[in-house]
Amino acid sequence: MLPKTLKIIRIRKMDNKPLEKQAQSFIISQLIKFDFKVNELSFDEKGSDLYIIKQSKKHHLKYLTIQCKGRKLNDKNTSVRIPISYVENNFILFIYTIDDEKNENLFLFFPEQIKEWKINTKNEYSVSINKERIKQIDFQEKIFNRQLAYKIDELLKDVKEYTSIFIDGIFLEKSIDWAYKTYSKIWPEKKLKKPDLIDVINNILEFYNRYKTEKKIINCTLFLSSSFSLEQRINIDYENLKFQTKNGNQVRILINKTNEIIAFEICEELDRLIDNDNIVLVASDQIYEHELSQLKSKGYDMIIVRSNYHDGSDMYSEFRWGDVTLAIGLAFGLERHEL
Repeated sequence: MLPKTLKIIRIRKMDNKPLEKQAQSFIISQLIKFDFKVNELSFDEKGSDLYIIKQSKKHHLKYLTIQCKGRKLNDKNTSVRIPISYVENNFILFIYTIDDEKNENLFLFFPEQIKEWKINTKNEYSVSINKERIKQIDFQEKIFNRQLAYKIDELLKDVKEYTSIFIDGIFLEKSIDWAYKTYSKIWPEKKLKKPDLIDVINNILEFYNRYKTEKKIINCTLFLSSSFSLEQRINIDYENLKFQTKNGNQVRILINKTNEIIAFEICEELDRLIDNDNIVLVASDQIYEHELSQLKSKGYDMIIVRSNYHDGSDMYSEFRWGDVTLAIGLAFGLERHEL
């Protein structure tokens, strides 16, 4: 039996398409079978059809968002598409299928599996399915059962297996300029190379990731401003935004380019990280002070990675902090003893 914890699933109002109603009803019935309690709420968020919420002992709530898809299958292909922006580390997808003989199947996909799908021109993850496709092993392994129900429950209670990194691109751009100026004076004979984004993130993790366990998932979001030019100072390979640390941790990088104020975007993301004990914020602006103070008062823990360069706009925070200059210096090609 699954642990008797508080779990609530929220349902948004849907249109009257019979298949969508049928799919959602079937999904709810299967979740109830595995002891998940289902309640209807009156609000929605980012395409979510259901929410699973669990009471946390340490903070207040942790949740998973669920999107439900229903498809009628025959020999022709039909597609399932999910906007990239929806697929965060607390997102899961159920696909309900029914064929002409009324055979029903329910498949469960976690974020790391959805991110293996093709990306179309509309910035969506996309997969094609038909009657034969769902018989293949990669689909058969995702048929919802007791084992996958346990995995959902583990996601709700397992906190330290995840690290979330948020990088303020404007701050990173300024920090690269400062680090280049600093190290050029110290080592005038050395030619500093243009850093790679993956190297900088990997170095930040090496210095400041406290939970260096194996097989951990690390999600990193870099927020870029349309008004700044970070790409001129750092190499970003948009075709290769995944890597593995020497500890075997899988790191996934999401680039979020926005016309909005970056700090506000990051604060909204921090608000969504319910019950995450391992957060790294790469930023230094005073605008973050209020949000960080609120998180501190709720018992959250966090590492702030900022620069040792001070220009009068640096934030004050009671969280522990480290110097991003060291991570950038290694990405320039310097040795540890030269930092």
